[in-house]
Amino acid sequence: MAKAKWQKILRYPDGSESVVIRGDKTLLELIQEKPSGRWDPEYWHPYYEQVFSTARSDLVAKPLADLLETPIIAPDHVRASKDERIGRRYSCEYRTLKDLLFTGLEYVEINYCSDNAYQRLRRSQMMVGDILFAGSGVGAIGRVGIVEAVSPKSCVGDLFIIRNPRVNPHYLYVYLLTEFGQSQVRRIFHGIQSAKISTTEIGLIRVLVPDDRIQRSVAAEYKNMSVYHDKAMEAKKNGDQRKYEKNIQIAEKMLKDLIARTEAVIRGERDDVI
Repeated sequence: MAKAKWQKILRYPDGSESVVIRGDKTLLELIQEKPSGRWDPEYWHPYYEQVFSTARSDLVAKPLADLLETPIIAPDHVRASKDERIGRRYSCEYRTLKDLLFTGLEYVEINYCSDNAYQRLRRSQMMVGDILFAGSGVGAIGRVGIVEAVSPKSCVGDLFIIRNPRVNPHYLYVYLLTEFGQSQVRRIFHGIQSAKISTTEIGLIRVLVPDDRIQRSVAAEYKNMSVYHDKAMEAKKNGDQRKYEKNIQIAEKMLKDLIARTEAVIRGERDDVI
């Protein structure tokens, strides 16, 4: 008997393997799965639901789109066909995937674009609290960055902008880096053909929202970490590679620890991240 195309052996980071045969979904349910039909077996792997089953029962998961005052801003980019240019001689900051460092945005090796590009892309002028989200590229989808400071003129290339959330933006940023957030990004990615996801699909990411006290604690801990990110950027600007590496390593360790503590709070294993 031929193997069904929704049957597959899956291998996961912990070394485990499993055969996925979804018998609990009819063909009609597969077709009607939103935002589009899902036929890739990895999309249906029970792991993705199991992640959420570990969350505290009092936390309600809400679609990201329902938590935003402003609709997600779709990406665009500088277009040579429109005589738009990138170069150091221009004055508008042009933020792209390379600026999404793990611990914060790049502030030294920045691209700039021509004024005509800025005028066309000015809807993506960055604002403090914006979350930049990579929605395309193998190995890049799901990378995020949060804007802490802005220049008078800036625009974003090939990155989604998540703006004006009704939750603390630093909590949302850290949440998207947790396994609760990243597992959903991987699931979406496995359910589509090309290496990109859409505005609608990002908006469907479920966000577990704890009380304001915990959100503020996550934000405070993130800002403690960002002090070392800023020190690393300053060292990089001054050409001090040793000091850069020392501070960026501290920042990375602090952020990884914050992500782990946030996951523990969501699972109910801790009362707070502090």
